[in-house]
Amino acid sequence: MNPAAPAPVPPAAGPGGLRGLVRDILALDRRAVAVLLTVPFVLTLLDYYGMPWQHGARRELRPTHAGHALRTPPPLAEEIAALEVPGPRPVRRYLWWSASCLLLLVLVPLLVMWIVARVGPRDLGFRLRGTARDAWIYAVLFALFFPVVYLFSRTPEFTATYPFFRPAAQGLGPEFWTFEAAYFAQFLAIEFFFRGVIVLGLRPLIGPISILVMLAPYCMIHYYKPLPEALGSIGAGLVLGTLSYRTGTILYGWWLHFAVALSMDLLALHHLGRL
Repeated sequence: MNPAAPAPVPPAAGPGGLRGLVRDILALDRRAVAVLLTVPFVLTLLDYYGMPWQHGARRELRPTHAGHALRTPPPLAEEIAALEVPGPRPVRRYLWWSASCLLLLVLVPLLVMWIVARVGPRDLGFRLRGTARDAWIYAVLFALFFPVVYLFSRTPEFTATYPFFRPAAQGLGPEFWTFEAAYFAQFLAIEFFFRGVIVLGLRPLIGPISILVMLAPYCMIHYYKPLPEALGSIGAGLVLGTLSYRTGTILYGWWLHFAVALSMDLLALHHLGRL
């Protein structure tokens, strides 16, 4: 036998048919089930119901092909579009997006992980105690990321995409900062879900492979962004996932992620002559 070849996976033993199927499902690790079934479920709901263009009378449309929308609106789409959301009217769609992320990527996974596997928030990265010794790494990462962000911000593709919310008037008024507050909360949801639920949730089961499990869905949520950013999310996700795996917290990654995003928005407005 070739020693470098992987060992064959033994076939499942026991009864086949429907009885065997039910037995195999019930034998799955409860923690793994809680994580790996929650991930596709909540990401699907977020994509169909929680994005900014799915709220408000002036909804943005997805790209079309031959004059037809690529996706049939899901049930309740019109009701969601008409929901009243408090806050400045131009920002409401982003408030809807932020609230949807907090519900689907934070609250739902927290409940599922506790009910199914008795895993609490601290085990999923909501902790600071004992993590301060690694905080400096995130500051160094921001210093390394910023020159790259600055160079990318000078491209037409960047200024055509950012910021997501462009204030009607010159300068940075209350509407812009309301948007940034919603953006800040949205990044909490992103970091908790990908670096907390997936990486830390699977860490006791599969070790550092949990970082790689997280990368594919994390990259895929960037498909609405410019190609360089979508590709860059693979490297950024690998770094942030490794740090959360090592430190056991997602909070520094949240602050770093938002600091980069805020700098991108401010640079875009600067290049557009809006500051």
